[in-house]
Amino acid sequence: MVKTGDLIPQCKIILTPLLASAFAAFVWYYLFFRLHLNVGKADETALTNTLIPVLATFHAILAAAVLSKVWEEFKQIHHCILKMDEQGFSACLHDRIPFTIHLLLAVMSLLIVFSAMLVEYQHVSAGLLVVGGLTFVLTLYWEVATNLDNPLSGVWYINRVPPSWIKAP
Repeated sequence: MVKTGDLIPQCKIILTPLLASAFAAFVWYYLFFRLHLNVGKADETALTNTLIPVLATFHAILAAAVLSKVWEEFKQIHHCILKMDEQGFSACLHDRIPFTIHLLLAVMSLLIVFSAMLVEYQHVSAGLLVVGGLTFVLTLYWEVATNLDNPLSGVWYINRVPPSWIKAP
């Protein structure tokens, strides 16, 4: 059960994806829709039938593996907190997602969103939905995964880790 005090920090996770989505939609609208900076119809087919699906598939496979890993770590850390197992908690503390994996997911996410921006949408609403929706979902994934991955600052751990377990760097 979610406590009321924990709800506000968890709702803040939505803020970054909302801002990123609004920014991407704004950029798409002014640069690509209003100024018509898009690829031609022939090249659009290559984007929508090849590049975006291939990138999205690779991204989904990697993202699923990362989310599975951080979810297992979250359960293990949560178990250590419930059992007051400081040694187990300390052992789990440094098992983080490597920077290179973050970089790979970020680059694929940016390429997916940028490729979606290059498509020539006839209606503003379609472009806003695709660009904004993709940006929102990819950024929300990032927020959730990185919050689950860090027991010292992730919102799901707030007020659960005993202060004595947190060592100063």
